[in-house]
Amino acid sequence: MIPLLACEDVEETLETTTELNVPIPLEATLVENTFSTKSSPIDQFKFEGIASFCLASKDKVKNCPGNITRIVPGNGAELSFDGLGEYQQISSLTLEWGYCPAGSIDFHLQEPVQLLPPGEFINQAYFSLNLDEVLEPVIQKMNTNPKMFIMVKISGNSNFDISLDAQLKVPMIVQSEMTSPRFTL
Repeated sequence: MIPLLACEDVEETLETTTELNVPIPLEATLVENTFSTKSSPIDQFKFEGIASFCLASKDKVKNCPGNITRIVPGNGAELSFDGLGEYQQISSLTLEWGYCPAGSIDFHLQEPVQLLPPGEFINQAYFSLNLDEVLEPVIQKMNTNPKMFIMVKISGNSNFDISLDAQLKVPMIVQSEMTSPRFTL
């Protein structure tokens, strides 16, 4: 008798608590010099930044061992602006997002969401926003197809030439497949 070897895949599903980290590089342009004296110019800047990612590539997801098959949102999703100076303020902030299937470049954009109510500011003391409610549809879309590309755009107004990255952090639980070959007789 000659033994025949066969290779079969053994699949395991793992649940991992992780965090999606997406840096969003911002660029600003001067809109107007609204009030100016020699001692205190007050400028108005418009800024925006765009980032895209795909969970299948896992480059933005920490500690994920295999192919992502399901996503459950965690609590504590936030958008933060670390490094704001003493008198630096963001006076308006809008988030837009879209998705497209792998292999396409046609993003389906969703309605923009105003993140700052009128009269509120992001500044050195208050530099992050909770986005759990706002990001729920984004996570649902990622869950339908982890190979889908997601685009996130933020834009707004500030009183300074913003040149930092906004940080989008989304805690989540991912289910992933671990496939490993096993030899059998």
